[in-house]
Amino acid sequence: MTEGGYINELMERMALSRPDISFKYMNNGKTMLHTTGGNELKDIIYHVYGRDIAMSVIPVKYPKDGFGIEISGYIGKPVIARGNRTQENYFINGRYIKCAIINRDIEDAYKSYMMGHKYPFTAIHITVPPEFIDVNVHPSKMELRFSNNEAIYQAIHQMIRDTLSGKNMIVPVSLSEKEDKQE
Repeated sequence: MTEGGYINELMERMALSRPDISFKYMNNGKTMLHTTGGNELKDIIYHVYGRDIAMSVIPVKYPKDGFGIEISGYIGKPVIARGNRTQENYFINGRYIKCAIINRDIEDAYKSYMMGHKYPFTAIHITVPPEFIDVNVHPSKMELRFSNNEAIYQAIHQMIRDTLSGKNMIVPVSLSEKEDKQE
C-alpha cells in the first residue's frame, strides 16, 4: 500500500510536469491515472485532483522577464486552500522540486487572501536560465538553489498578486433550494 502510494504520487507529478505526454498508470488491474497527452494542464488537474479543484483554478502567465524567468500554469482560488502543502506543485524547467524559497514566495503572495496555516493549490511551470540554478544541493535532485532569489521571488509574487487582484473570490451561495431552482 505504501509503495503504491509513492508510485501514485510520482505518476501524478510526472503527468502534471508533462501534460504533452500521455500517461497510463494501473495498479492491480485498476486504472489509477490516464491522461490524454493533449497538452492541457487543466485536464491533468481534473484527472489528478477532481472536478471541484479543476473548476476553482485560475490560469496564470508571466511572460519572460529581463532575467529570463517565465511562468505559466494554474493557481487555486483561496476557497480550495488546504491545511498542508501537498497541493503546491511547481516545476522548474520541467522538473518537480521542493524549495522553501518558492513555498514562501507563493504563500506570501496569497497571505492577504487566506486564513493563517492554510496553503494554496498551485500547478505552475517556471522556466529559468540554467545558470540561475544549482541542482547539486541534495542527492535526490529535488532541492535546488537559485543564484538570484530576489528575481524568482518577485516574478512569482507579482504573477500571483496580479492574477488574484480584481478576481471575484466569493463563492455563490443560495439561501434555499427554491432559490436554486429559480436561477
